[in-house]
Formats: sequence, C-alpha cells, structure tokens
Amino acid sequence: MAEMIDGKKIAAQIKQEIIKEINDKKLEPNLAVVLVGDDPASKIYVNLKKKACHEVGIEFHEYLLPINITQDQVLETIDFLNRDEKIDAILVQLPLPKHLDTDIIIQAINPQKDVDGFHPENIKNFINQKSNFVPGLPLGIIKLIESTKEDLKDKQALILAKNKILYQPLAKLLDDLRVQTTIMLPSHPALKNQCQQADILITAVGKPFFVTADMIKEGAIIIDIGTNKIDNNYVVGDVDYTAVFSKAGHITPVPGGVGPVTVAMLLYNTVKLAQK
Repeated sequence: MAEMIDGKKIAAQIKQEIIKEINDKKLEPNLAVVLVGDDPASKIYVNLKKKACHEVGIEFHEYLLPINITQDQVLETIDFLNRDEKIDAILVQLPLPKHLDTDIIIQAINPQKDVDGFHPENIKNFINQKSNFVPGLPLGIIKLIESTKEDLKDKQALILAKNKILYQPLAKLLDDLRVQTTIMLPSHPALKNQCQQADILITAVGKPFFVTADMIKEGAIIIDIGTNKIDNNYVVGDVDYTAVFSKAGHITPVPGGVGPVTVAMLLYNTVKLAQK
C-alpha cells in the first residue's frame, strides 16, 4: 500500500524557511501576477498565490485584464512591469485565451524577472548549466520525489507530457540525481509497457484517470501533475488514485500534492529574484 506524499506539509515547511530568509535578510520582495480573462480555475490559482504571498511577507500586485484585451495591450502591461523597479518577479497565469500567443507573451517578460523560469533564455541557460535558477514546477516535483527518502540512483523515471517547458528542465534535474529518464507522449503505442517499467512515473497528461493500476510498477513513486475537473465539481488527477494506491509505493494526491509545493516554489523563486 502506498504512502501519500503530503504536498501541503512540504509546502508549509518551505514557507517557514522563506519567512525566516525574508526576515533575516530584511527583504521586501514584490511579485506581479497578470491574469487575462475570467477562467474559474485560473482565478482560484491566482487567489492561492495571493494568499501564500501574504502568509510569508511578499507584496502581491494583481493585474486583472479583460478577456477581449488585445495582444499589444498585454505586451504593454508586461513592458510596464519590466520597467517598474519595484517589481522583482513577474508571472503570467496560464492558460491564456486562445486569441493570444502564449510564446510571444512569455518571451516579452524580462528574463531577470521571469519567476516561473519559462522564458526560453532561462530554460536554455539552465539546461546548459549557465544558470542555477530552476523553474518552480520542476523544482517542486523534485522536492516531492526526494521527500520519499528513497534511494534514487539508477532508478528509471518516465515523464508523460507534451510540454517541453516542463519536461526539459525536469529531465535535467532527474539526470543530476542520476535517475535514468524517458520522456513519452501520452499517445505513444508502447506507453503501457514503458509505464510498467518505471520506478518513478510523472504524469502531466490532462486526462482524468488516464493512468490505471495495471499500468504501474509495484512500489513505484507516482507524481500526478494533472488537474482535471469532472462533473463541474470535483478536481481529480491523471491517475486513478483509489485503484493505484494499493499498488504504488508513494503517490501524490490531487488536490494537495503537486499544487501546494508549486506555489511554495513560486514564493521561493520570488525571494531569489528579489535578492538579485
């Protein structure tokens, strides 16, 4: 039977370390978040980040833009934040409305203020070992995996994801831990066989209950990044948690697993940028 990886507990520990650092170094970090439109899930995420900032002593600046805003107007907002010396870190809440080009907007953020670490220049520098600034989501995933206290050396990891922004930095972090990592699209014909061999399975597919008990290796570490709404009420992951729980070694719940730790790493990176 699996042990649940408690993301809330890990996030609380990280927050305490951040509070101490802010107080000890007398920092005044400032985070600006840009939210376009009125997507309910995005609003929830922004409010969680706002609450977390207030808990640790980070000044939160919220820019709520209408859904019909033009791309040029969004870029003007980002340019304003780039030039605002008070702002240490900028985050654009994703996903953006379909009429906006996400890549262009992310690239418009000053790399020195890109708190998510999604700017192509930041990802390139990190992968090529020219920067120690780690994107928050991959770093949070590593914290969750390390919390299991398992010996990770020479373990087999499988990342199910389509997004290079996630899997490139994550694969490098796993490689640094001497974990042998494979990246696979969820549509790959050999997916089930590959999943069954993985000691660590990380999934960001975006399909509820996509990973079933017969797909996983006995005792595997399961990190579920998926956030899927069903019946307009319930949020579930990519993994059939109830069925997989009896077979896995460690597993993150949804909600309460990856989410809280990702928010904590956002705070961590904001403080890091403030010190720069």
